[in-house]
Amino acid sequence: MQNLPRVSIITPTYNQAEYLAETIDSVLTQDYPNIEYIVIDDGSTDTTPDILRRYKNSIRSERHDNIGQARTLNKGWEISNGSILGYLSSDDILYPGAIRKLVEILENDNFIVCAYPDADVIDHKSRIVKKNVCRPFDLAELVVRQECHIGPGALFRRAAFNTAGGWKAELKLAPDREFWIRLATYGRFEFCRDVLAGYRMHPDSISYKDVSEQVGREYLWVLDQYFEAASIPSEIAARKSEAYGYAQLVLARNCFRAGQFKRGKELYKEACRLHSSLSDVSVKARIFRNVVSKPARIALSTFRSFIKG
Repeated sequence: MQNLPRVSIITPTYNQAEYLAETIDSVLTQDYPNIEYIVIDDGSTDTTPDILRRYKNSIRSERHDNIGQARTLNKGWEISNGSILGYLSSDDILYPGAIRKLVEILENDNFIVCAYPDADVIDHKSRIVKKNVCRPFDLAELVVRQECHIGPGALFRRAAFNTAGGWKAELKLAPDREFWIRLATYGRFEFCRDVLAGYRMHPDSISYKDVSEQVGREYLWVLDQYFEAASIPSEIAARKSEAYGYAQLVLARNCFRAGQFKRGKELYKEACRLHSSLSDVSVKARIFRNVVSKPARIALSTFRSFIKG
């Protein structure tokens, strides 16, 4: 253990007592011997404190008034002492061997700043509902198409984190992807094709919740920050209009999910103006699939709206 780098995993949690023990156990049963595990309760009002007391001899835990996920994560990373950092949401899980395999990737190449595994999507009962949901890192896809394929279990170097800075506390939907964009400035991201984590989707997941247009506009803010940077890859700079088109598409999708069909159509038209290929019927079909998880009433209304438009 003396020669193995310490890995600090942070789990921020807020009112997810139903899944928390499984998350904690998935870290404690890892076969990597040098793990610092910190769970921070962000002011939960459920039975989270009771669960954490059960693990008082196995993990380090703290509790504070609710300050949000980003600030909680940043606090955890600041008080940790590992040279390799990571986080695990309190409803996700790691599979056996995850940390060991990802550390090996980082240790074998100093130019890699982040290593992350493939993952399954699991439901509220931990049943696998979709396999192999992650993909190799592509900065252009992340910036331009708003597609983040980094799932649970990602590990990154503290040195790069210290230079890039932590999560932006003002972001509610995209603090992770904004962070990955900044971190990618300092080295390569390596995708491990082994399935080593489970990403849980359930009714309380952020991915399932209705999002206001005001909150959703942070995707535009992230793009503003990126394209105002002094130096960005020329191939991404050339796709600036496309990037803003896809960001508008995300806003449109969120409106459709919330049943705001008129506003959704307006935003979709703006997306098509910025990038004409977004008017393709396949894009409309993709948006429709995105809202299928909502009640049939909303899904059918979305479909009818597209047929008319």
